[in-house]
Amino acid sequence: MSAAAADDEPGTGPDDEQSAKRNRRERDGVSTVQHSVVVDLPIAAVYKQWVDFESYPEFLPAVREVTTTGEVYSRWTVAISKLSRQFLVEILEQLPEERLVWRTIEGDVWFSGDATFDAIDKQQTRVDVTVHWKPVTAVERTAAALGLAGRAVRGTLDAFKTYIESTGGPSGHSRIKVVSPKG
Repeated sequence: MSAAAADDEPGTGPDDEQSAKRNRRERDGVSTVQHSVVVDLPIAAVYKQWVDFESYPEFLPAVREVTTTGEVYSRWTVAISKLSRQFLVEILEQLPEERLVWRTIEGDVWFSGDATFDAIDKQQTRVDVTVHWKPVTAVERTAAALGLAGRAVRGTLDAFKTYIESTGGPSGHSRIKVVSPKG
């Protein structure tokens, strides 16, 4: 099954290892979604924009504010309708122009995720995102059961693509330090 097709739905057969992992996480109360997007820009620009968290309110209406609080930490305020959530995100792994792994370490929600970046050619980059999310409230559990988390991740990727392609490159807001694999 392609990453773009995975959306909180089981795979097609018992041999589907990703499906087995996803189903096990769902039994443990964790919803997993995966989506991909191809951005018509070089990998360096796409990666740099991805880690520019403070620009996210410019293209994601639910993200009210992001403040970087250290080299690998950012504080997020997200609001959907009248529900507002705040959380602190920590970057766990950063391989520039390859992969970024993150998780919440405090706040109103629990999630973790990773994004991988692959250069298709010099002017196109594929971004694959996997998010693991633990719904807490009845509304969140219903949203997970309806596949709304998958739609949210897909919408985020589409908004990211539209934003960076329309601006032509990274906006340069973030103070997150892009580190080399060696630190």
